[in-house]
Amino acid sequence: MLVLLSLAISAQTGAPIVELRIAPSELVNGVPDAISFVFVNAGDREVRIPPVSPCLGRHSGTVVLRLEFSPAGPQGAGKGGGCGGSIDHPPGILEEVKSWKRLKPGESFAVSYKRVALSNFEQGPGAYEFWGEYHPPKLTAEEIGLLQRADIGFASQSLTSTPLRFKRPN
Repeated sequence: MLVLLSLAISAQTGAPIVELRIAPSELVNGVPDAISFVFVNAGDREVRIPPVSPCLGRHSGTVVLRLEFSPAGPQGAGKGGGCGGSIDHPPGILEEVKSWKRLKPGESFAVSYKRVALSNFEQGPGAYEFWGEYHPPKLTAEEIGLLQRADIGFASQSLTSTPLRFKRPN
């Protein structure tokens, strides 16, 4: 539902339409040990995806893995999510954007992280619900203007994936 809201906002503003999906990999006891964040160009023009990191960076997008956990035993339920480290890149935005991943309409791009690299350490038996979030880089108004004048579309909206559910047995 949140992904559709992000898409509607993008369509209204003329910004490129990008979807965020997550995919499990390396299942351990029924729960993913790693998660892929998949960016899909759902629009009709090229879009660029800035480098992504599991933490905040001024010129990198941020991916976050959220968790809602319901334990199988008497311990309490919990929520989680977090980030690691990142490096900012100092060159001018028009130079920097040359290194951003280009996606033609219908193309996708994925980055994968171990859950521990995303500060997601829960391992107990129970029900897991994961969802991903993407937050665009923090660009200045001047940088955004330069990209717009150069007709360079990029993933400029925050996105949320649909959740994935798993159960870890006792």
